[in-house]
Amino acid sequence: MNHFNKKNNSLSRRDFLKKAALTTLGSSSLFSLISQFNLAQAQTSTFNDYRALVCVFLYGGNDAYSMLIPHSLNEYNSYKNTRRNLAILRGNIIPIAPSNSQPADYGLHPELSDVANLFANNKLTFVNNIGTLVEPTSKADYLNNRVALPPQLFSHNDQQNYMMSLQATKPQQGWASRMAELMLDANGSNQLSMNISLSGANTFQMGGAQAPYTVSAAGVSDYWSIRPQSSEIWDINRVEAYRKILGQSQSHLFAQAFADTQNRSLSLGQQVSAALSTISPISTEFVQGSHLSASLRMVANLIAARSQLNMKRQIFFIGIGDYDTHGDQANRYPLLMRELNHSLNSFYNATVELGVSDKVTTFTASDFGRTLTSNGDGTDHGWGSHQMVMGDAIDGGKFIGTMPELVIGSNDDIGEGRIIPTTSVDQYAASLAGWYGLSGSQLSETFPNLANFNEQSLALFS
Repeated sequence: MNHFNKKNNSLSRRDFLKKAALTTLGSSSLFSLISQFNLAQAQTSTFNDYRALVCVFLYGGNDAYSMLIPHSLNEYNSYKNTRRNLAILRGNIIPIAPSNSQPADYGLHPELSDVANLFANNKLTFVNNIGTLVEPTSKADYLNNRVALPPQLFSHNDQQNYMMSLQATKPQQGWASRMAELMLDANGSNQLSMNISLSGANTFQMGGAQAPYTVSAAGVSDYWSIRPQSSEIWDINRVEAYRKILGQSQSHLFAQAFADTQNRSLSLGQQVSAALSTISPISTEFVQGSHLSASLRMVANLIAARSQLNMKRQIFFIGIGDYDTHGDQANRYPLLMRELNHSLNSFYNATVELGVSDKVTTFTASDFGRTLTSNGDGTDHGWGSHQMVMGDAIDGGKFIGTMPELVIGSNDDIGEGRIIPTTSVDQYAASLAGWYGLSGSQLSETFPNLANFNEQSLALFS
């Protein structure tokens, strides 16, 4: 029995067109043809409403077993025996009460008080024991090599790429990029990408015909060489000269592509800067000195400028590091949770201020979970983890998915305290994408492993 996906031997029309075009066309013609073809194939035309997905990626592998913790006495004692020096004191755990039934009471890390309030007010939900899976996997399946597995489990780079692309083959294309290609007409003829990154290049948004637009937490970056530094005539002439050079026809393909990219970047930078200059300042307070908080504030500003930018659908990406807690976890992890707690709460409040709290869904992702066991000073690379989804559109205050047994040697543990996921990232991503606007056939095209799971949509949304 072949446990890998059954692939259609024929290429999809979209893939065929891309491959054929690569052999016959220059890059600018290729991108134009791909865009026209995707516009013809897209099943959506225009949207009357606005929706945005905001991905907060916790680079390094979040130790979710210190984030969402058993609180009932028996389960807590099992957890404490397993985690040893890393166990959060039971008296410090913030109890939460999911509205759907669960086998045990749970609570949150003591630094997550705002998250606890969001959960209690049905603005946030947890997706439990989620991870990269090609198909449903049991402990026996794993130990006896009976199933297909994601490439290079427990490797940071490989699992980050797989989490963001949900593809095992190269070249990889992120699932946000695939979504954007299928919805190229959602924002009309707008040249601004549907995908906007606050953290530079990332697999999640890369790999398609349209690259993501990148801004910093401070906004649009200006090239020093093309912005006048003074009113001196030589300085202004230097800028004009550079623009004329970019406007010249180039005989070399790469030179022309560079000039086109520079011109497009300049044009989009002016467009975005102009839009941001027209919005009213957001009064919601964001924590100072936090990259995550500053990035989410800029996302809020870009959302506030959505009408000026003529955007109906947007996907934002923010990456935050330092979650690879092999050492000094007892001191480092509370700081990470404090930043995450305040940043998410401020961003939710900003969406309320802007009147879009039901139109913006924020979700977390990470390389993988971490081991149940302590290495003496921290935790090592694991597999299954917990993620958060936030916004007024979700069916909040619930636990989605199955909680694992936090006991070494259990049926959930493949060894060394690594927990097998029971919910796949494909199910998670497809549920978010369905809310965003993808049709059933588009979901199947975007998430090729989704067909391997009986439950293809999680009950995330009201």
